[in-house]
Amino acid sequence: MGQAVFATHQRAGEITYKHIGGLTYEFTIVTYTYTPSTADRPEIEVFWGDNSSSTIARLSKVSVGKDISKNTYFAMHTYPSKNFYSVTFEDPNRNAGIINIPNSVNIPFFIETIVGGDNNSVQLLNPPLDNGCVGVTYYHNVGAYDPDGDSLSYKLIDCRGLNGLPIPGYGLPQASQYITLNEITGELIWETPVQQGEYNIAILITEYRNSKFVGSVVRDMQITIAPCNNKPPKIFCIDTCVTAGDMMKLDILVTDETSSYVTLTATGEPFLVSTSPAIPMNVSGTPPLFAEFIWQTVSEHIKKDPYQMLLKATDNGPQVNLTSFKTVYINVIAPPPENLTATPIKNSINIEWDKYKYLNVKEIHIYKKTDSSYFNPQICETGIDASTGYRFLDKVKISDTTYLDDGSKIPVVHGRELCYRIIAVFKDGAESVASNEACAAIATDAPMMTHVDIDKTSENEGIIFVSWLPPPEIDTLTFTGLRYEYRGFRSTNNQTNFEQFTTTYSLQDTFLFDNFLNTQNLQYYYKVELWGENKKKELEKIETADPASSIFLSIYETDKQLQLSWKENVPWMNTLYVIYKFNDFTQKYDSIATTSNHYYTDEGLINGENYCYYVKSAGQYLLSDTIALFFNRSQIACGIPIDNVPPDTPTTDVNTDCKDVRFLWKFPHPESYLDAYQYYVYYQPNYSTPLYCIDSFSYSMPCYSEFCTHTIQNLPSVTGCYAMHIRDEAGNYSEMTPKLCFDADECDIYRLPNVFTPDGDTFNETWYPFPYTNVEKIDLVVHDRWGRRVFSTDNPDINWDGKDEHTHRPLPEGTYYYGCDVYLYTLEGIKKRFISGIVMIIRDNSRMKQNH
Repeated sequence: MGQAVFATHQRAGEITYKHIGGLTYEFTIVTYTYTPSTADRPEIEVFWGDNSSSTIARLSKVSVGKDISKNTYFAMHTYPSKNFYSVTFEDPNRNAGIINIPNSVNIPFFIETIVGGDNNSVQLLNPPLDNGCVGVTYYHNVGAYDPDGDSLSYKLIDCRGLNGLPIPGYGLPQASQYITLNEITGELIWETPVQQGEYNIAILITEYRNSKFVGSVVRDMQITIAPCNNKPPKIFCIDTCVTAGDMMKLDILVTDETSSYVTLTATGEPFLVSTSPAIPMNVSGTPPLFAEFIWQTVSEHIKKDPYQMLLKATDNGPQVNLTSFKTVYINVIAPPPENLTATPIKNSINIEWDKYKYLNVKEIHIYKKTDSSYFNPQICETGIDASTGYRFLDKVKISDTTYLDDGSKIPVVHGRELCYRIIAVFKDGAESVASNEACAAIATDAPMMTHVDIDKTSENEGIIFVSWLPPPEIDTLTFTGLRYEYRGFRSTNNQTNFEQFTTTYSLQDTFLFDNFLNTQNLQYYYKVELWGENKKKELEKIETADPASSIFLSIYETDKQLQLSWKENVPWMNTLYVIYKFNDFTQKYDSIATTSNHYYTDEGLINGENYCYYVKSAGQYLLSDTIALFFNRSQIACGIPIDNVPPDTPTTDVNTDCKDVRFLWKFPHPESYLDAYQYYVYYQPNYSTPLYCIDSFSYSMPCYSEFCTHTIQNLPSVTGCYAMHIRDEAGNYSEMTPKLCFDADECDIYRLPNVFTPDGDTFNETWYPFPYTNVEKIDLVVHDRWGRRVFSTDNPDINWDGKDEHTHRPLPEGTYYYGCDVYLYTLEGIKKRFISGIVMIIRDNSRMKQNH
């Protein structure tokens, strides 16, 4: 439907929609118009994006302020196929006098929404008209609520006009500092308006579901800035959480320095949920104003992402009512599963818990840890983080209330407590608070390894001391006790492929020395099987010890230090490590440090010297019927510190006088320069050529608090990019500094004088350019006033003596005309620039005659 052009009227608006089902959507188009305008829109035309449009009758027109009408239109539309579609509305004119839209009364108003899939668009709960003051920070929030719980992103975009194209001359409103939009919260801050009047901005709200785009809405809104000395209210409220089922009561404070009355309202998801919404909030009074947000939560409110509540405070300023916004995030979290217990059953642990009765739960996740922890969930903390020491064990159906841990996923070890916690995981990924901790230990009916101790380090004559504890409990009803034997197994560098290497024949024969090993390069694993005679007088395996490895020490060699790290896999708990270092003077190993970590750095060493170490662990089983601390040593490992650390990369700058280039640098630390042996400057003439070294030099100054300088001379052109890296005496290079570039237009352009006097007085005898740079060549042609060429050259210095290039005789005085193609070095490569002008030849004829 075509629409006549009037002196109209559109201030703001947006298009939103609901998915009805299938390919059908219900659209709401809301516009705000200038009420006194003779133009009215009882019906509008909307384009659906599928090559069709509809004329839609207005549902309502309501006055919402001085000279402002809110117009609402509803329509249903069914699309031909599943896809994304651009729904648009365009009106011929905006209202007149919009500061940042030139000739706004003749500029069309255009809004767009993207629809598709089973998505419902965001609903914008705050109106698109607002007020502010010159020189006062302006705040706004569209109050976007997404009924599908999608993630939202906000972006300022240009207002659009005819056919959705950019508006010529449009720009964001002028600010004394900035105007910005938080892409996560949607909070707009204008710091600060500088001129009174009406301004329009456009905000794109984009929806994402599982990180994929599902739709968007563009709001075109209007802000009126007036001259006033009012200040906006301030809102004080904290982000918080609540356990589903609890009553939330949240205190809110509003203050205002310049107004006597404020009104606080709240919008957002807590008020829009279908089950047990929050109590509506609309409170007014004299500041400071205290209010309380009240929400009886239920299990249906549990979700992964927080609920957003938008608080809005409006004052009664004398000139303009100012508004402030604050987004409050509220997490409704799931309570923990209850009454978790753990019970040993032979070599397994059975855990049980109460049935979890909350809605939308997907499954129960089970976590496991060796030995009890001090982890206690903090307020608002859900799930179980890896930092607690717990490892994910398994997941079960929500209907399950028991789980048997047989060690098939994470080993069940003897002599240690095994601890468990569980959480409920919801369909949207939300996790409950962790349950109580439940611990148990399996029966100690197996031998328990205590030592895998490196007694000698060697490539082929290494020795390891191996020992174990006999099992505290043996089934005497099955085994006679007349005959026992231990069978020892060994593996290298892994916990599989064990091979038997020894047998002992007494229950008390619990140690051995394993000889002729490569303890220098290999890590060894050991386990012991206990066999006993049963009632049939046959040997039967009673139980197997949990495997234990030697400690394997590694050393990383670097500048003036050695970085030690070690690893072991043992069923007991190592609580402390002692680092030993060989003392050349005493010819013994001295303890130099203790740590609970698996690493240690020995610093202040001399590069090129050899240093040797071993590590001794102190460990124990934590059950009451096991022995106290026992100790194990690693192999001896040696290392030589080497300088493999590159010099520090300096901060750099460059400047030029268009003849030479000054390269400046400054180090991040006072001692950095001590490691700088040689400096290299690199040059890139243009973007299409590689960097290459053009200069190298030594420099002995600190270059820390102030920049040091090196001048680069005799360049064909200063145009180009420059960088530096530094080498130390060991041959290590620093990172290349960021490239810093000059282009041709940063220096004087190629210019020619308009007169010269070739009369033999040795002054100004030739025509040559003013000082120049960045010129590869020229193509200069000089003509006389009749158009005859009298001189040409490609030499940028020119040096024309005023003679005719054909006759080689001096040309007469007068005016000559030139055209010149100048070929410049630029960052984009050689570029041609054309210049033209006149040059006058003036001679002192008497001097010419004397010279002849």
